[in-house]
Amino acid sequence: MILDYMQSTGNANPEVQMQAEKYVGTGYQRLLTFEVDGGGFSLFGSAPADPFLTAYGLMEFHDMAKVYPVDEALIERTAQLLLAQQASDGTWIDQGYSEHWHIDSKVPTTAYITWALVEAGYEDTPQVGQAIAYIREFALTPSPSQGEGRGEGEDAYSLALVANALAAYDPDDSMTRAVLDRLYEMRVEEGDTIYWQAAAASFMGATGESGSLETTALAAIAFMRGNAHADAVSGALAYLIQGKDSWGTWQTTQATILSLKALLLSTEQAGEAEGPATILVSLNNELMQEIVIDESNTDVMHLVTFDRGFSPSGANRVQIELEGGGNLMYQVATRYYLPWDQVPMVEVMDELITIDLDYDRTALAVNDEVTVDVGVRLNREGGVKMALIDLGVPPGFAVLTEDLSRLVEQ
Repeated sequence: MILDYMQSTGNANPEVQMQAEKYVGTGYQRLLTFEVDGGGFSLFGSAPADPFLTAYGLMEFHDMAKVYPVDEALIERTAQLLLAQQASDGTWIDQGYSEHWHIDSKVPTTAYITWALVEAGYEDTPQVGQAIAYIREFALTPSPSQGEGRGEGEDAYSLALVANALAAYDPDDSMTRAVLDRLYEMRVEEGDTIYWQAAAASFMGATGESGSLETTALAAIAFMRGNAHADAVSGALAYLIQGKDSWGTWQTTQATILSLKALLLSTEQAGEAEGPATILVSLNNELMQEIVIDESNTDVMHLVTFDRGFSPSGANRVQIELEGGGNLMYQVATRYYLPWDQVPMVEVMDELITIDLDYDRTALAVNDEVTVDVGVRLNREGGVKMALIDLGVPPGFAVLTEDLSRLVEQ
């Protein structure tokens, strides 16, 4: 995605491009290890293929093909597998990855898979046409799988998936406009920002703020693809920019990918800025640095560090002025030290997870084998999805993986 943007805008220098191509190549080969026999992808590379992850992979490979030699046969068999898995009513029901997150509605699953197929160039197939007809029928009303309960029009995340599928297929269709309008009505405005809240976990399991980031990015992409509600796009982009953390990401991998997609799409639609831009950075009304952005350094991240002019106590005011064309992103991060006697006391919480290790012996000779039993207990109601437990290995020991490897092969 980033490499494609740099190449299309002519901003990729050889060193950056070479590094990006290395990452893309490594990622491509890694993704291939999750393809199951017969085509499609699953979370751990074993059959059966999961429809949602297969669609996710189809989108990835389609994007990769713009900058990296992706096997065309891979894209074709991945798409054909999805087309073959479609139900007679034009839908897909995910019974693998997203089932883990209790997503039981046909509409968002069908919308996402349809979106992937349209993006990959299969919009003229009968299966996609049938899926679009189903999505249009139930986009704003409960689908048969839901009975009389909540419809997609009441869940911003599901509706954003529907909006992207419809906007990618036909942005001018009346139902596309109706879905975009309904999504617009669900916005939450706070100052200059606009965002959307997900009613349930996303396909990637995001809830809370990360769920809002995913949903807002999806909504912004749909509005831009559908050429609708420019004011909402502006507010959504402001929300995404403010949501970037000090590491330059958006909390989770999927939220980061979708946020970058939205921001890059807005840049592409805005077009090239005319002439260079000058940035004036001031601290407490004192000019600290002047930066000129032109064709020679548009791909460079400029870092301004304040080592003078700041007040050790009280407020410090950073002022950033832009002279010239274009919209530039910036981020302000602070770092400070606080004496321990000024650190607020935090109530000690009960241990969330208890991990017990039980070795079958404590006295060993060289080359002896020791067996360890691991017990993990969650000390609260409910469950933890996709838990990853990292266990240390004592110095001088090596883990015997033969049994695990045999089980994986089976």
